Amino acid sequence: MIFLFIPLFLIGGIIEDKITKIYKTTYPTIKIDKIILKNNNHKITNIDTSLINPKRASGSIKVGNYFVFYKIDATIKVLKSSKIINKNEAINNYNSTLQTIKFKNFYSYPLTTYPHKIAKFYIPKNKIIYGYMVTTPNTINRGENINVISKSGGIEISFEAIALQNGKVGDKIKVKKDKQILFVTIDKNGNGRL
Repeated sequence: MIFLFIPLFLIGGIIEDKITKIYKTTYPTIKIDKIILKNNNHKITNIDTSLINPKRASGSIKVGNYFVFYKIDATIKVLKSSKIINKNEAINNYNSTLQTIKFKNFYSYPLTTYPHKIAKFYIPKNKIIYGYMVTTPNTINRGENINVISKSGGIEISFEAIALQNGKVGDKIKVKKDKQILFVTIDKNGNGRL
């Protein structure tokens, strides 16, 4: 009789490990207290984790030709606004805080650490901050001076120009030098490269 329960226990442990790995990869701050499995009394022939949606607290995993349903009981640290955050305002510990909440179904991925990001739009007080709500700040803003570097062969020339567009690292923007319009790519140092 004991031999019948050992395989079921092992199967459950393997499935729980697979589920835990996916959630911990997606949410480093998650603390899983319990995983409830239903219909897990099948031989493990092949475990398919592609059905797992880490935005959900429950779902299914395919084991061989069968589906095993699961529900996780967990907590997660998420970033919540502690004050009103206006559009283009930096997300920081002055206007937001990391709070532990019960894991629930999320419609988007919540931020679990302080990012180097700004708000895309107005965020009310006491709201979970999701990835879609933030963006990387511009490296160069329209109207600012930008150092433009042109390299040809072994010769490098640099000059200042005026940015005609906002841009982030990797963006191609228009700049103006005297009366000439040029297109440059912003590098990680905030320079424009021809």
